[in-house]
Amino acid sequence: MRSIIISTILLCSGLHIFGQEIESKLFASGFENVIVREEKDSTFVFFEHREFRDPYASMEYANLILGDRNNQELIWIPQFHNVPIGHYSAKYFHFKSLTGENKEYFKKHNKPLNNYRFHFRFHPDVAARFGFYSNPFEVKFNMVLDSRIYLLPGFSIQTGVRIPIVNSLDSQENYLSPAPSMLHYMFSPMENHYLAISTGTFYYDRYGLDFQYRYQKPDRRFSFGLESGLTGFYRFYRDGYRTSDMDNIYAVGDVAYQTGIERLSLRLSAGRFLFEDYGIRIDLIKQFGSVDLGLYASQTDIGSTAGFQFAFQLFPGKIFRTKRVEVRTTEAFRWEYSYNSFEPVAKKFRIGMERLADALRQF
Repeated sequence: MRSIIISTILLCSGLHIFGQEIESKLFASGFENVIVREEKDSTFVFFEHREFRDPYASMEYANLILGDRNNQELIWIPQFHNVPIGHYSAKYFHFKSLTGENKEYFKKHNKPLNNYRFHFRFHPDVAARFGFYSNPFEVKFNMVLDSRIYLLPGFSIQTGVRIPIVNSLDSQENYLSPAPSMLHYMFSPMENHYLAISTGTFYYDRYGLDFQYRYQKPDRRFSFGLESGLTGFYRFYRDGYRTSDMDNIYAVGDVAYQTGIERLSLRLSAGRFLFEDYGIRIDLIKQFGSVDLGLYASQTDIGSTAGFQFAFQLFPGKIFRTKRVEVRTTEAFRWEYSYNSFEPVAKKFRIGMERLADALRQF
């Protein structure tokens, strides 16, 4: 009996030291909210790495850091906005749903204010139009420096400053102004069901409320969701700001299908878009690791258009990092171009982070 007790104590001590080693190594390499749950033959590692857009890249990086762990099986549980998504084997990256034990363990040990660095993120804000004979390329280019702070599990605040570089697209003058700033809350009320609510100012000169719902199970080909909200127009000027009434309602539902052909997905959206036009939009998106390339076409009651889009993480990623502070480039620069630059057909707006459909597709 005595030998059994001693063996058990030594085993528990070894697991505790092993867990601390994982936490310290990963945190030093840019991982955040690292929580380790240890069992006899398996170690579950919750983590988030905001420098990576592709969670597989972050898991491969973690494997490289930790190396061979002998007989101890590592199970990765990546998070998005402080919400764990699922289990992934360190060897095969096969998805499995979260177990009840891991859900309870995460709730108990998740402390966002203590487990995240203060991040300062650089990213460009670009709008462009082609086609005028007198000025064939019109562009509005700003650089944004912003930050996100997690206040409670899933609940964060984002704000920053927008630095003007050049503007030949519209009449807005070049001066410093607040970047889109918002409160954001993401949670998962049921397994594979995700909700996100944002309120504040957004890109495309919009302010108001934004709501997202998505059903997504990474090992299933079909997913579906809804994006809806209530917005108005705003713009900052040297002497203050201007707004319109917050009376624009939009609601767009979609169904997405992973074709199984080299991470190629098809997405059909329909509903009432940003400028209160009713219609449909079709997106064909090809994933190349952390890079998305896509084509789209749309038809609504105010016209039709087609175009392309892309998204990727900007080089170099980390610029400066300590235990409490990190300065980096954005993990998700997204840009979309429409050949019809005169009619706002099937328009949407960005909210300062990846939308659920684009983020969960990476898993």
